[in-house]
Amino acid sequence: MAKREGVKRVLITSIGGGKIEKKDGEKVLKDYEDTTYIIRKENGDFYTETTSCMPIVIKNAYDIDKTIIIGTTGSMWDNLYEKYLENLKLEEQKDEEYKKSLIDVEIASNKTMSLDKINLEKFNETFKDKVKGIVIKYGVNPKEIFRNFDLIIKIQEEFNEEEEYEVYLDITHSFRSNAFWMFLVMTYFTDVSNKNIKIAGITYGMYEAKSENITPIVILKPFLEILNWIKGASELKQYGNSYYILENLKNNNNIPKEIKTELEIFSNTMNMNYIGALIESIDRLKNLKEQINEISGPAKHIVPEVLMNFIEDFDLKEDDNIKRIYLLQATLAKWHCEQRRYAMAAINISEAIVTFVLLALDTNSKKLKGKFDPDNDGQKWLKEVYRIYSDNPDLTDEEKQILKYGEIYVETVRIRKDVAHSLGKQVNINEDIKKLENYSNEIVSLLRKPEIIKEFEERLKILENLKSKNSTEKLTIESKENTNKEIKKNMVSEKIVGKKILVISTRALDKNEIDELNVNWGFKKQNIIFLDAEETIKWKKAKQEEDFKYFKNKINMNLKEGDYILLHGDYFRIAKIKGYAGTYKIKSLIICDRFSPEDEYFKGI
Repeated sequence: MAKREGVKRVLITSIGGGKIEKKDGEKVLKDYEDTTYIIRKENGDFYTETTSCMPIVIKNAYDIDKTIIIGTTGSMWDNLYEKYLENLKLEEQKDEEYKKSLIDVEIASNKTMSLDKINLEKFNETFKDKVKGIVIKYGVNPKEIFRNFDLIIKIQEEFNEEEEYEVYLDITHSFRSNAFWMFLVMTYFTDVSNKNIKIAGITYGMYEAKSENITPIVILKPFLEILNWIKGASELKQYGNSYYILENLKNNNNIPKEIKTELEIFSNTMNMNYIGALIESIDRLKNLKEQINEISGPAKHIVPEVLMNFIEDFDLKEDDNIKRIYLLQATLAKWHCEQRRYAMAAINISEAIVTFVLLALDTNSKKLKGKFDPDNDGQKWLKEVYRIYSDNPDLTDEEKQILKYGEIYVETVRIRKDVAHSLGKQVNINEDIKKLENYSNEIVSLLRKPEIIKEFEERLKILENLKSKNSTEKLTIESKENTNKEIKKNMVSEKIVGKKILVISTRALDKNEIDELNVNWGFKKQNIIFLDAEETIKWKKAKQEEDFKYFKNKINMNLKEGDYILLHGDYFRIAKIKGYAGTYKIKSLIICDRFSPEDEYFKGI
């Protein structure tokens, strides 16, 4: 792949020491030997160059913008100094005294030498943004290894937040342990760093494969691919996510297109918790078993096993589709708990147990489709069971068992609400997690016992009592609605006329919403105060007390006791301004979702 415009290329390499011999009783540095290197360029052509400084070959072949070199006090910094002066056409800056000081340190170097004995500041100043040297210890004990990690990880400071980088890693020279350092650098860049860095290649000058005085530089890109397969398989196994595999290996043909498509669908359904779509995806994966087992390349050792495990775990072999749905939800709850995704576990447990109860009570299909109503018969039944038995210390074994159904529902719904509204307290976290772990271990077996639900319905007549209660409540509600309409009519005619309303919202009101303020609520157009574009942005970003002070002042300047504010935004901002407005007896409305044409756009809070 040719170098793209605007992308900076960085080579990170390490360098070994020169050959030292004794001459007239003194240690001296041998002359560096030139080697002819050959490397395949991105366009397929071969590039050759004869030099004693192998990093320069990679620089020239791959159009490297900056080279970062890791070495010890004993590395051949003098040779690098001379060769890069020549390569960058900076010979006039050559300092013979400085070069001699590098040679002296190299000859005297040993594992105990202090890093400050070598002066790399001048080296780095000479080459500025083109070459940077980093000196590390020999790494002979854990203390030195961790010290080296501190030094090497600072390489990230060479990359800024704005630009895009392609990094090449070279593992040819220096200690064998330096290959591990390169691996750690690569892992840090790909898994930890937030900077826009891509590992473009790994190179190794294979001197042992030298032939006719030519040393090949081997491209180890397959190692990157294998590492990506392993990381992708880990994400797929732990979280059901195939995104890493699909993104990093999108140009890889080892996985057939239909399997790639199904992998993405499977991951999307897992993360959205769309149970019906997940069942369909599992069925399609089952039909692709033959193709999955024929996957080639490194993927054949990784992907088939993970996918087969998912199919085995989630293919429940239930003929009744509704049973299959709630049993899959229960199975997913256990899987989510094992992956520490506790909120998803709570969602699946509470939904599964309600569907199970509705089915056990022979609720007709129309009502079953409405199981997501905020207060359907299944939910009411479970809450009533919990109310009847939760405070009774003298329960039979059967009563304890039926109480478990009510407890699981009530507790998982509470946890769901705490998560959804960010209400959970630190002191409850471990206790709630323990409950979810226990519930997820019990839920599948509980959902295979519809007889106990029927038995206790016969005994308690909960549904029958609910029907009677619902009829009475319906008449009461209709009466209250008529009364509320009359009250609202009076309120509009007597109280809101002449009042102002300040709209503090993250978005503009549409025509229907403005009409409702005019007609239904009685606010005259000249009394509706909107934020301008700049203020809307300020409201969206409000976090600090100083931000909220602006809107408090706006309330003070425009409203008085009895006026209104209309709020839209996140819970924290709304609560902050509502509380302030309330101290001045200014009433608050919020923009709410409409589920039918009869619903209103606004309600008081």
